[in-house]
Amino acid sequence: MSVWLTIPSARPAAEAQACIDKWRAMGYSTAIQRDSGADPVDCDYLVMKPWEGYAKACNGLIKDVMEFDEGAQWFVLGGDDTDPDPNKRADLIAGECADYFGETEDGILYGNSFGVMQPTGDRFAGGSIDRIAGSPWIGREFCERAYGGNGPLWHEYGHMFEDEELRDVAMMIGVYWMRPDLTHLHRHFMRASLDINSPAIHKPVPPHLVEANSPAHWNKFKALYDRRKAAGFPGHEVLSAVLA
Repeated sequence: MSVWLTIPSARPAAEAQACIDKWRAMGYSTAIQRDSGADPVDCDYLVMKPWEGYAKACNGLIKDVMEFDEGAQWFVLGGDDTDPDPNKRADLIAGECADYFGETEDGILYGNSFGVMQPTGDRFAGGSIDRIAGSPWIGREFCERAYGGNGPLWHEYGHMFEDEELRDVAMMIGVYWMRPDLTHLHRHFMRASLDINSPAIHKPVPPHLVEANSPAHWNKFKALYDRRKAAGFPGHEVLSAVLA
């Protein structure tokens, strides 16, 4: 069983590499998408292609990895500014997730990778992680069956609100697990310090995040999220399990 960090990366290569190396040191394989023309990084699977949005990037990486690694059971999203939990290695967390999601809910037994787990130990910005799946572990079966098997994130989102929809959908299905005992430290540019209780403070936006943090971008995808939520998140429907 393998666990993959599957993220796009736009930070300078040296900074992105430092992040990737942290995850690899804790037992994760790494699949990274970089923009065409950007400096490459050393990882287990690298894609260089034009940017089409966060959701499409993550869905594409997960699809690719599932095709060539039959043992890939969990995929971790987030960004190249997020650290792995420093105390538990990937295989140990994966085993805990398999045990948790292998339980029966309301008479339905899903596979032990049909679920979404979010570490919530980082209390940055007043515990903002509690309302989003900002750096989730997503099980293979969830990726194969939720959203009609088209990937775990709704493809229309750019850089905002795909994580809030993922949380809402996983909760609606009944397969969302919040874990305050695990910490994915988010080195957000607005963080006051690396203390897990750090507030958010006003700071200049890094160049690669200017467009994604613009009011126009926020408003566009907030409107998309609101419309989809009001409609019950159409397209999230779960495919029936394939029996061997």
